[in-house]
Amino acid sequence: MIQQGFHIGDRDWWCMAYYNVRTESDLDEIYKALLASGCPNDNAQRACMELSRYNTGYTYTNFDEHLTIMCMSKATNAEQMFDTIVHEIKHLVEHLSTYYDLDSKEELSAYLQGEVGRLMFPAAALAICPRCN
Repeated sequence: MIQQGFHIGDRDWWCMAYYNVRTESDLDEIYKALLASGCPNDNAQRACMELSRYNTGYTYTNFDEHLTIMCMSKATNAEQMFDTIVHEIKHLVEHLSTYYDLDSKEELSAYLQGEVGRLMFPAAALAICPRCN
């Protein structure tokens, strides 16, 4: 599993991303991180059940703490991993757009999505193509 923490620009928001979730110990770590971030136990359990399968993801946001946990399971191929990452980025941007009252159809939201993508790129590239290091 690849882990990446990053701070989103001037928005005072912390994000922890987990890529290529593969093992029971990975799921245990994510479960604990979700609970510590304020995720309800039943949601954390459901998330871990989903993440035990291929080509799935889960994004949880604690709006009060300005904290998001993003998880991407193992993927069947590079395209599927890229798809899951992009999908979860969309959830994060929707959460931030809701919190900061941004219109998700406007440019500010699109720029935010680009910023998140750039921040995630180093770890996401390794998750998509481990040989590309």
